[in-house]
Amino acid sequence: MCPVTPREGALYEQHRTARRSPVFGRRRYAAASPDWWRRPATATAAAAGLGAAGPQWNIGDALNFGWTKFQANAGQFIIAGLILFVGIAIMVGVSVGLQSALLSTAECRTDPETLVWSCDGGSGFIASLFVGALSAALIFVVAQVIAAGLIRGALGVTEGRPFEFSEMLKTDKIGPVLITSLIVAGLSFVGFLLCYLPGLIVAFFTQWSLYFVIDKGLSPVDAIKASVDLVRNRITDTLIWYIVGGLVAGAGAIACGVGLLVTLPIALLGGAYTYKTLTGQSVAA
Repeated sequence: MCPVTPREGALYEQHRTARRSPVFGRRRYAAASPDWWRRPATATAAAAGLGAAGPQWNIGDALNFGWTKFQANAGQFIIAGLILFVGIAIMVGVSVGLQSALLSTAECRTDPETLVWSCDGGSGFIASLFVGALSAALIFVVAQVIAAGLIRGALGVTEGRPFEFSEMLKTDKIGPVLITSLIVAGLSFVGFLLCYLPGLIVAFFTQWSLYFVIDKGLSPVDAIKASVDLVRNRITDTLIWYIVGGLVAGAGAIACGVGLLVTLPIALLGGAYTYKTLTGQSVAA
Protein backbone atom coordinates (compact mmCIF):
# COMPACT_ATOMS: atom_id res chain seq x y z
CA MET A 1 0.00 0.00 0.00
CA CYS A 2 1.27 3.43 -0.96
CA PRO A 3 1.90 5.76 1.95
CA VAL A 4 -0.51 8.74 2.34
CA THR A 5 1.11 12.12 2.60
CA PRO A 6 -0.03 14.56 5.32
CA ARG A 7 -1.56 16.87 2.68
CA GLU A 8 -3.62 14.06 1.10
CA GLY A 9 -4.82 12.98 4.54
CA ALA A 10 -6.00 16.51 5.38
CA LEU A 11 -7.92 16.77 2.10
CA TYR A 12 -9.63 13.42 2.74
CA GLU A 13 -10.73 14.44 6.25
CA GLN A 14 -12.05 17.78 4.94
CA HIS A 15 -14.14 16.02 2.27
CA ARG A 16 -15.52 13.43 4.72
CA THR A 17 -16.52 16.16 7.21
CA ALA A 18 -18.25 18.19 4.48
CA ARG A 19 -20.38 15.19 3.40
CA ARG A 20 -21.64 14.79 7.00
CA SER A 21 -22.54 18.50 7.20
CA PRO A 22 -26.29 19.25 7.08
CA VAL A 23 -25.54 22.37 5.06
CA PHE A 24 -23.79 20.27 2.44
CA GLY A 25 -26.78 17.94 2.28
CA ARG A 26 -29.26 20.79 1.80
CA ARG A 27 -27.17 22.22 -0.99
CA ARG A 28 -27.18 18.89 -2.78
CA TYR A 29 -30.96 18.64 -2.40
CA ALA A 30 -31.50 22.17 -3.67
CA ALA A 31 -29.33 21.53 -6.70
CA ALA A 32 -31.46 18.50 -7.52
CA SER A 33 -34.84 20.24 -7.08
CA PRO A 34 -37.49 18.08 -8.75
CA ASP A 35 -38.80 20.91 -10.96
CA TRP A 36 -35.45 21.94 -12.39
CA TRP A 37 -36.39 20.56 -15.84
CA ARG A 38 -39.40 22.89 -16.10
CA ARG A 39 -37.44 26.11 -15.71
CA PRO A 40 -35.86 26.38 -19.18
CA ALA A 41 -39.25 25.85 -20.91
CA THR A 42 -40.97 28.40 -18.69
CA ALA A 43 -38.24 30.95 -19.26
CA THR A 44 -38.36 30.39 -23.01
CA ALA A 45 -42.16 30.84 -23.12
CA ALA A 46 -41.95 34.01 -21.05
CA ALA A 47 -39.22 35.42 -23.27
CA ALA A 48 -41.40 34.73 -26.32
CA GLY A 49 -44.37 36.47 -24.72
CA LEU A 50 -46.51 33.34 -24.78
CA GLY A 51 -48.29 31.68 -21.92
CA ALA A 52 -48.79 27.96 -21.66
CA ALA A 53 -52.18 28.21 -23.35
CA GLY A 54 -51.67 31.43 -25.34
CA PRO A 55 -53.79 34.57 -24.99
CA GLN A 56 -56.88 34.02 -22.84
CA TRP A 57 -60.22 34.04 -24.66
CA ASN A 58 -63.73 32.93 -23.78
CA ILE A 59 -67.02 32.93 -25.64
CA GLY A 60 -68.81 35.06 -23.03
CA ASP A 61 -66.42 37.98 -23.44
CA ALA A 62 -66.69 37.80 -27.24
CA LEU A 63 -70.51 37.87 -27.22
CA ASN A 64 -70.62 40.58 -24.56
CA PHE A 65 -68.26 42.75 -26.62
CA GLY A 66 -70.41 42.20 -29.71
CA TRP A 67 -73.65 43.12 -27.94
CA THR A 68 -72.21 46.18 -26.17
CA LYS A 69 -70.58 47.64 -29.28
CA PHE A 70 -73.64 46.92 -31.42
CA GLN A 71 -75.78 48.97 -29.04
CA ALA A 72 -73.33 51.85 -29.34
CA ASN A 73 -73.34 51.71 -33.17
CA ALA A 74 -76.77 50.22 -33.93
CA GLY A 75 -77.89 52.72 -36.59
CA GLN A 76 -74.74 52.45 -38.69
CA PHE A 77 -74.71 48.65 -38.46
CA ILE A 78 -78.35 48.38 -39.58
CA ILE A 79 -77.64 50.50 -42.67
CA ALA A 80 -74.57 48.37 -43.45
CA GLY A 81 -76.64 45.20 -42.97
CA LEU A 82 -79.24 46.43 -45.46
CA ILE A 83 -76.49 47.02 -48.03
CA LEU A 84 -75.19 43.51 -47.43
CA PHE A 85 -78.64 41.97 -47.83
CA VAL A 86 -79.25 43.81 -51.11
CA GLY A 87 -75.93 42.57 -52.51
CA ILE A 88 -76.59 38.98 -51.50
CA ALA A 89 -80.19 39.14 -52.77
CA ILE A 90 -78.93 40.21 -56.19
CA MET A 91 -76.50 37.30 -56.28
CA VAL A 92 -79.18 34.85 -55.18
CA GLY A 93 -81.30 36.06 -58.09
CA VAL A 94 -78.36 35.55 -60.44
CA SER A 95 -77.82 32.08 -58.98
CA VAL A 96 -81.46 31.09 -59.52
CA GLY A 97 -81.30 32.36 -63.10
CA LEU A 98 -78.07 30.43 -63.66
CA GLN A 99 -79.61 27.20 -62.42
CA SER A 100 -82.73 27.74 -64.53
CA ALA A 101 -80.61 28.30 -67.64
CA LEU A 102 -78.19 25.40 -67.13
CA LEU A 103 -80.41 22.77 -65.55
CA SER A 104 -83.50 21.05 -66.82
CA THR A 105 -86.06 19.05 -64.91
CA ALA A 106 -86.90 15.49 -65.79
CA GLU A 107 -90.23 14.68 -67.44
CA CYS A 108 -91.89 11.74 -65.74
CA ARG A 109 -95.01 9.87 -66.87
CA THR A 110 -96.88 6.60 -66.44
CA ASP A 111 -97.55 4.35 -69.43
CA PRO A 112 -101.35 3.80 -69.49
CA GLU A 113 -101.02 0.30 -70.90
CA THR A 114 -98.20 -1.09 -68.75
CA LEU A 115 -98.59 1.30 -65.79
CA VAL A 116 -94.80 1.62 -65.74
CA TRP A 117 -93.43 4.88 -64.27
CA SER A 118 -90.51 6.31 -66.28
CA CYS A 119 -88.57 9.59 -66.47
CA ASP A 120 -86.75 11.04 -69.46
CA GLY A 121 -84.23 13.86 -69.69
CA GLY A 122 -83.23 16.04 -66.78
CA SER A 123 -79.79 17.27 -65.85
CA GLY A 124 -78.98 14.49 -63.44
CA PHE A 125 -77.46 14.49 -59.97
CA ILE A 126 -73.85 15.32 -60.96
CA ALA A 127 -74.81 18.31 -63.10
CA SER A 128 -77.17 19.61 -60.41
CA LEU A 129 -74.45 19.26 -57.79
CA PHE A 130 -71.92 21.07 -60.01
CA VAL A 131 -74.22 24.03 -60.77
CA GLY A 132 -75.29 24.22 -57.13
CA ALA A 133 -71.68 24.35 -55.97
CA LEU A 134 -70.87 27.01 -58.59
CA SER A 135 -73.82 29.13 -57.43
CA ALA A 136 -72.74 28.79 -53.81
CA ALA A 137 -69.20 29.85 -54.71
CA LEU A 138 -70.44 32.97 -56.56
CA ILE A 139 -72.62 34.01 -53.63
CA PHE A 140 -69.70 33.37 -51.30
CA VAL A 141 -67.35 35.64 -53.29
CA VAL A 142 -69.78 38.56 -53.32
CA ALA A 143 -70.58 38.08 -49.64
CA GLN A 144 -66.86 38.03 -48.82
CA VAL A 145 -66.13 41.23 -50.75
CA ILE A 146 -69.03 43.07 -49.10
CA ALA A 147 -68.21 41.57 -45.72
CA ALA A 148 -64.63 42.86 -46.05
CA GLY A 149 -65.98 46.37 -45.46
CA LEU A 150 -67.84 45.15 -42.39
CA ILE A 151 -64.71 43.43 -41.12
CA ARG A 152 -62.71 46.62 -41.64
CA GLY A 153 -65.27 48.55 -39.59
CA ALA A 154 -65.45 45.89 -36.87
CA LEU A 155 -61.67 45.87 -36.50
CA GLY A 156 -61.83 49.63 -36.15
CA VAL A 157 -64.29 49.21 -33.27
CA THR A 158 -61.83 46.91 -31.48
CA GLU A 159 -59.30 49.76 -31.77
CA GLY A 160 -61.66 52.29 -30.21
CA ARG A 161 -63.13 53.91 -33.34
CA PRO A 162 -66.90 54.18 -33.97
CA PHE A 163 -68.39 52.08 -36.76
CA GLU A 164 -69.48 53.85 -39.94
CA PHE A 165 -71.27 52.14 -42.82
CA SER A 166 -69.09 54.11 -45.23
CA GLU A 167 -66.32 51.62 -44.37
CA MET A 168 -68.10 49.21 -46.73
CA LEU A 169 -67.62 51.63 -49.64
CA LYS A 170 -63.84 51.90 -49.32
CA THR A 171 -61.83 50.20 -52.05
CA ASP A 172 -58.43 50.00 -50.36
CA LYS A 173 -57.00 46.47 -50.47
CA ILE A 174 -59.88 45.45 -52.75
CA GLY A 175 -57.43 43.54 -54.98
CA PRO A 176 -56.08 41.24 -52.23
CA VAL A 177 -59.59 40.93 -50.77
CA LEU A 178 -61.02 39.83 -54.12
CA ILE A 179 -58.16 37.41 -54.85
CA THR A 180 -58.38 35.92 -51.34
CA SER A 181 -62.13 35.52 -51.73
CA LEU A 182 -61.69 33.83 -55.12
CA ILE A 183 -59.11 31.39 -53.75
CA VAL A 184 -61.24 30.53 -50.74
CA ALA A 185 -64.33 30.26 -52.96
CA GLY A 186 -62.45 27.93 -55.31
CA LEU A 187 -61.36 25.71 -52.45
CA SER A 188 -64.89 25.78 -51.05
CA PHE A 189 -66.28 24.93 -54.49
CA VAL A 190 -64.16 21.79 -54.65
CA GLY A 191 -65.15 20.96 -51.08
CA PHE A 192 -68.86 21.38 -51.79
CA LEU A 193 -68.51 19.13 -54.82
CA LEU A 194 -67.32 16.44 -52.41
CA CYS A 195 -70.74 16.34 -50.75
CA TYR A 196 -70.42 19.64 -48.81
CA LEU A 197 -68.64 18.52 -45.62
CA PRO A 198 -65.14 19.25 -47.00
CA GLY A 199 -66.44 22.70 -48.00
CA LEU A 200 -67.42 23.40 -44.41
CA ILE A 201 -63.95 22.32 -43.27
CA VAL A 202 -62.36 24.71 -45.79
CA ALA A 203 -64.57 27.54 -44.52
CA PHE A 204 -63.57 26.74 -40.94
CA PHE A 205 -59.83 26.87 -41.58
CA THR A 206 -59.96 29.96 -43.80
CA GLN A 207 -62.41 31.99 -41.70
CA TRP A 208 -59.72 34.52 -40.63
CA SER A 209 -58.16 35.07 -44.06
CA LEU A 210 -59.78 38.47 -44.74
CA TYR A 211 -58.96 39.62 -41.22
CA PHE A 212 -55.25 39.06 -41.93
CA VAL A 213 -55.52 40.78 -45.32
CA ILE A 214 -57.23 43.87 -43.86
CA ASP A 215 -55.49 44.06 -40.49
CA LYS A 216 -51.98 42.90 -41.34
CA GLY A 217 -51.84 43.66 -45.06
CA LEU A 218 -50.79 40.09 -45.91
CA SER A 219 -50.92 38.74 -49.43
CA PRO A 220 -53.83 36.39 -50.23
CA VAL A 221 -51.77 33.21 -49.94
CA ASP A 222 -50.01 34.35 -46.77
CA ALA A 223 -53.35 35.42 -45.25
CA ILE A 224 -54.87 32.00 -45.92
CA LYS A 225 -51.81 30.30 -44.44
CA ALA A 226 -52.01 32.57 -41.38
CA SER A 227 -55.69 31.70 -40.93
CA VAL A 228 -54.95 27.98 -41.14
CA ASP A 229 -52.10 28.34 -38.63
CA LEU A 230 -54.30 30.30 -36.22
CA VAL A 231 -57.05 27.68 -36.37
CA ARG A 232 -54.57 24.84 -36.01
CA ASN A 233 -52.86 26.44 -33.00
CA ARG A 234 -56.12 27.43 -31.28
CA ILE A 235 -58.39 24.67 -32.57
CA THR A 236 -60.68 24.56 -29.53
CA ASP A 237 -61.30 28.30 -29.28
CA THR A 238 -61.77 28.76 -33.04
CA LEU A 239 -64.12 25.77 -33.23
CA ILE A 240 -66.23 27.13 -30.36
CA TRP A 241 -66.49 30.51 -32.07
CA TYR A 242 -67.18 28.94 -35.49
CA ILE A 243 -70.16 27.05 -34.06
CA VAL A 244 -71.51 29.59 -31.56
CA GLY A 245 -70.85 32.61 -33.78
CA GLY A 246 -72.60 30.88 -36.66
CA LEU A 247 -75.60 30.04 -34.46
CA VAL A 248 -75.80 33.62 -33.20
CA ALA A 249 -75.57 35.02 -36.73
CA GLY A 250 -78.23 32.64 -38.00
CA ALA A 251 -80.57 33.09 -35.05
CA GLY A 252 -81.90 36.31 -36.56
CA ALA A 253 -83.44 34.34 -39.44
CA ILE A 254 -86.11 33.09 -37.02
CA ALA A 255 -87.79 36.52 -37.07
CA CYS A 256 -88.41 36.38 -40.84
CA GLY A 257 -84.81 37.45 -41.45
CA VAL A 258 -85.24 40.86 -39.84
CA GLY A 259 -83.36 39.73 -36.75
CA LEU A 260 -80.25 39.26 -38.87
CA LEU A 261 -79.81 43.02 -38.78
CA VAL A 262 -79.02 42.56 -35.09
CA THR A 263 -77.45 39.11 -34.85
CA LEU A 264 -75.04 39.49 -37.80
CA PRO A 265 -73.34 42.62 -36.39
CA ILE A 266 -73.06 40.96 -32.98
CA ALA A 267 -71.37 37.94 -34.58
CA LEU A 268 -69.17 40.22 -36.69
CA LEU A 269 -67.99 42.24 -33.68
CA GLY A 270 -67.50 39.08 -31.66
CA GLY A 271 -65.41 37.69 -34.51
CA ALA A 272 -63.22 40.81 -34.59
CA TYR A 273 -62.77 40.55 -30.82
CA THR A 274 -61.87 36.87 -31.15
CA TYR A 275 -59.36 37.54 -33.92
CA LYS A 276 -57.65 40.34 -31.99
CA THR A 277 -57.50 38.30 -28.79
CA LEU A 278 -56.23 35.08 -30.38
CA THR A 279 -53.52 36.99 -32.25
CA GLY A 280 -52.35 38.63 -29.03
CA GLN A 281 -53.52 42.16 -29.80
CA SER A 282 -55.21 44.52 -27.38
CA VAL A 283 -58.92 45.33 -27.65
CA ALA A 284 -60.27 48.77 -26.73
CA ALA A 285 -62.92 48.73 -24.00
